[in-house]
Amino acid sequence: MKKLNKGLRKKVRDAIRNGKVEERDGIYRFSDRIGSIPRGTVIIGKRVVYGYPKIRRVFSLAEGAERNLGKKETWAEEKIDGFNLRVAYEHGKVVCISRGGFLDYFAMEKISEREEVGEFFKIHPEKVLHIEMVGCTPYTPPAKDYDVKYYVFDISDGKLNFLPTGEKRKLCREYRMGAAPLVERMGGPDSGKLKKAAIRVEKSGGEGIVLKQDKPRKIIKYVVPSSEIEDLAENSHMIFDMPAGFMKQRVFRSAISISELGLDKDKYDGKLGRALHKNLYTAIKNRGEVSEDFEVLVKKNRTWRKVLEHMSDEVRIEVDSKKKEEGGTRIKFRKIYKKGSRRLRRAIGGYAQAD
Repeated sequence: MKKLNKGLRKKVRDAIRNGKVEERDGIYRFSDRIGSIPRGTVIIGKRVVYGYPKIRRVFSLAEGAERNLGKKETWAEEKIDGFNLRVAYEHGKVVCISRGGFLDYFAMEKISEREEVGEFFKIHPEKVLHIEMVGCTPYTPPAKDYDVKYYVFDISDGKLNFLPTGEKRKLCREYRMGAAPLVERMGGPDSGKLKKAAIRVEKSGGEGIVLKQDKPRKIIKYVVPSSEIEDLAENSHMIFDMPAGFMKQRVFRSAISISELGLDKDKYDGKLGRALHKNLYTAIKNRGEVSEDFEVLVKKNRTWRKVLEHMSDEVRIEVDSKKKEEGGTRIKFRKIYKKGSRRLRRAIGGYAQAD
């Protein structure tokens, strides 16, 4: 704290008194936005790593691009459905920070092993990698043919100053780091090219696209309808655990996308209907247990303890198996959602409820 400048020190002290900043694992994290400082911002030693700003969403791709972007060069990159991390180099080691501002020990174990990331930070220790991690993690569906993968979608100085997209992609190539896949590069937003790009992502099973322009930086995101419907399918049994607008938003957004992209309405209506019941049937069959299955490979017992430590109080962890293998211990576990399970069990158990 003493290493910070006087103005920031005062902001942090005031925020600590107001319960908006907490010290955890040796860092200060901002649990809420304070003035121009975003939620998820952290202070490590004398360095401040700002939280990643929210990207505005558009429901209509062509209209959204025209209204929110300029006429200059536009990069369309695939939106990756993983968990969001900031990767920095501090105190001689790689540090991974979650969106909420927590140190993520699982990600640190994985990313610290990547030689290309170490080589990047040898030359660029002041930079921050903004990544999405997918695969066998505590937060994403397990992969069958690999452990984990990461995709760099931005590189910054930690203070919301981002490299131009072309420069970011060049550095990713130079250091052999995985970058968010490029879908399309245009001289300016082109409704025809954007529609074709979205349909390609839709057919490939991707989540959506992120449109970026540099100097000034402008950025918007768009999710394709199959991803919206898949979200509904995967979370249909969590109807009591998800935010109130979760299902409504996805039904609404998918209808706009299906119409705009000229997709087969009957086909997608059928997919949507099945999605709304898919995992609910499974939960009912399992006597009201609302749960998700995960799988991780960890080298250190401490890493697994930290994973458990950071789980929400609303979730109970049930370990199904632990198996030693080359590379560490493979742990298969379930997250059981307490609130949803309780309400579903009461419903199928015959308890009367007031509507």
